[in-house]
Amino acid sequence: MIFTIDKDSLLNKLKIVEKVTAQRGNVQPVLANVLFEAKDNVLNLSATDLDISIKAKTTAAVKKEGKITLPAKKLLEIVAKLPEKPVEISLNEDTNIISVVCGNSKFEMIGISAQEFPKIEDETAVGTEIEIETEPLLKSIKNTVYASGNYENRSVISGVFCLIKDNKLEMAATDGNRLTRVIEAIANKGAKSAKIVIPSKILNEFVRICSFNTEENVVMIVDKSRITLKTMSFSINSKLTEGEYPPYEQLIPKTTANNAIISRDELILALDRVSPMVNDRTGIVKFLFDDNKLVLKAETPNSGSSEDIIDCNYKGEELAIAFNYKYVLDSIRTMESKNVIIGLNGSLSATVFKPDSEENYICLIMPIQIR
Repeated sequence: MIFTIDKDSLLNKLKIVEKVTAQRGNVQPVLANVLFEAKDNVLNLSATDLDISIKAKTTAAVKKEGKITLPAKKLLEIVAKLPEKPVEISLNEDTNIISVVCGNSKFEMIGISAQEFPKIEDETAVGTEIEIETEPLLKSIKNTVYASGNYENRSVISGVFCLIKDNKLEMAATDGNRLTRVIEAIANKGAKSAKIVIPSKILNEFVRICSFNTEENVVMIVDKSRITLKTMSFSINSKLTEGEYPPYEQLIPKTTANNAIISRDELILALDRVSPMVNDRTGIVKFLFDDNKLVLKAETPNSGSSEDIIDCNYKGEELAIAFNYKYVLDSIRTMESKNVIIGLNGSLSATVFKPDSEENYICLIMPIQIR
């Protein structure tokens, strides 16, 4: 295998796949490697941790076809430090040693045979193909995935519910203490439909990749047990989360007794200010609403307390309620509006947090009983 490639192009693709390589201690050393396949002036890079598989491709001047697996983290470190010049990579097939040459820099690395790399699902996956715009999908993921349950538990709530029907995309997530739901308009070509639960891990990886490799459209390929998210330059694949998602619509209140309208930025800053005195075990911040004011209080036994006051639009009776402040911050930081509407139904009832600029995104947070 011999090929020449632009340094930045190689670096970009390595960043896409490297995070999915298995971490230290895995019983299969090859899972810490990236599979390189050079053929027909195309370089394909693949990585998997057996939960998620990623493929990325780019153009390269291939002089001799071949494939090898290489240590992902070490190679990424090397390529990131290379000068802005073409990179030539060549493989000695007898020793599995590759040579990386860029300008006056030269490195040699010992790879593992491509034959040891597990077969992974890729862009040849078959199933229902739904092409949608990347932007509303990304927005929906960011507004929901943070509220999903712990991925390691592998329960149904460790995933994100996704419903595509007509020209609407609905996504929802819950960990039992909070619930988020968003509805976005999409141009669903072919009016395809899907009702699935997507593992939070693949969605977080998709968001990470799109932070530096955004493309206008993405194709979602869904079969009975797997999902592939595919663009022109990469594809990411995993099993779907099994199980029936909870009927979350029943939990969303139709109305709220009182509403408080607060500057999003001021609420974020005030929560940050009181947070040093939050009890690390509980994360509790008390919210006291009264006469167009919101008082935030936190305390830790044997350490001290903190308090901050901000203006808000609130006309109801005095109400004291407490939340895990990190849940509140997670919710409002994803909002793009100037103000946040907090819908209140009492100190022990689920509270609605939503932007004042749109109706189709809400976060429901369960309060913590104040003793």
